[in-house]
Amino acid sequence: MKIEIIDNFLPDYQFKSITKEILSDYFPWYFNDGVIKTGDGHYQFTHTVYDIRQNGVTTNNFSLYYPIIEKLGVTELDRIKLNLNPKKLFHQHSGWHTDQRDPRQKLPFHKKTAVFYINTNNGYTKFKKSGKIVKSVANRIVIFDSNLHHTGYTCTNNLRRVIMNCNYS
Repeated sequence: MKIEIIDNFLPDYQFKSITKEILSDYFPWYFNDGVIKTGDGHYQFTHTVYDIRQNGVTTNNFSLYYPIIEKLGVTELDRIKLNLNPKKLFHQHSGWHTDQRDPRQKLPFHKKTAVFYINTNNGYTKFKKSGKIVKSVANRIVIFDSNLHHTGYTCTNNLRRVIMNCNYS
């Protein structure tokens, strides 16, 4: 079980161009009635950038994410999704899950997940088996095997916790 954390993942100019768009007032976020699955009692706002199930690119500015894809060494891209979790009074987690696809879906079997933190806040990602906690720090990325159980925790000190989730091989 390898969990790799890299701070200052992107050069400052690339990170600023990404956050300028994602954190703007005009970026389209879509309400999801569920974080792990529909109706799970949680909600979040998402923006899908790429999904193999939806024939690939699903956003207007896909090139904005090239630096991340290139630096990760992606050979097969499954999904890139942005998640926005609003501030909560208390930390709440979304539930233990893996990012591995169900083999019955007959889709490419990706091996890696990367969680890229867009803004700094007191939310975090926690891994079940190791108990490891990765704090939400802007321009930090955590890379791990997609079959590792993990959960995201909301923040209490910022209006929103924004991350990018990338599943790939």
